[in-house]
Amino acid sequence: MIFFYEILFVAVALAAVVIGEVWSRTLAFAFLAVWCGVASLGYASFGARLAITTNDDDRRWFVDARDGLRHLRLLFGLATLAALGWRVIAG
Repeated sequence: MIFFYEILFVAVALAAVVIGEVWSRTLAFAFLAVWCGVASLGYASFGARLAITTNDDDRRWFVDARDGLRHLRLLFGLATLAALGWRVIAG
């Protein structure tokens, strides 16, 4: 599950770089911030679902999904900070 999230992150990060170079670095920052928000919302959603799940098979899947989204949230948070730095430094 975590491998899928890393592939998603790489695809979104490459899209953000293209957006930043072709159109606007501010738009690239906003794009990454939206993805960071989506990952945070997904993390909270799986956490809430995990709180009410009683089946052990479902619980294992939700724990893996939540942990993957926690990792993705961290990556997008760092990428958003990097994009903000890229925006401020490069203009």
